[in-house]
Amino acid sequence: MKPALRHAYGVPGNPALNTEIIMSNINVETEYPIITVQRVEDDKRMDFLPSALGADYLYGERLIFSWLRELSNDYQGGYWHYYWLSNGAFYMAPDISSKLRLVWANNFFDGEMSADAAGIVATLYGLNHLSSITHSDMLIERYHGLCQHVGHHPESSLIWRAID
Repeated sequence: MKPALRHAYGVPGNPALNTEIIMSNINVETEYPIITVQRVEDDKRMDFLPSALGADYLYGERLIFSWLRELSNDYQGGYWHYYWLSNGAFYMAPDISSKLRLVWANNFFDGEMSADAAGIVATLYGLNHLSSITHSDMLIERYHGLCQHVGHHPESSLIWRAID
């Protein structure tokens, strides 16, 4: 089978992220399945939140936005992208080209990361918060599915530190 270059996060033209060589859908280094990321197309955005978060999707969306606002003074609102992961999980990330500084005194985190990584952090905090209220097995599974993806992210160490 011919090796293929994995396209990272559905973002064309980012050679810094497109460097992992894979065979089939198995990561050669870890032997775990590759979790692929697909950005939700504009015409499918209206269906995304109810599918991703269930009946509490409006509250869940607000929680994710609020968590990023709480974690970063750099975030001032704006358009967000939605992403489905091949393992059934998802995340949301703001459409910002600059890095965001996140600070969380409760775990002594202070660091800069891409908007994609900051969106993953905010989504994890939001999912944790919402699942603690709803006790939804679906949300708990999506939280753990997103955690699986973090291990493959180029900024995984920052993300882990931010959610520790």
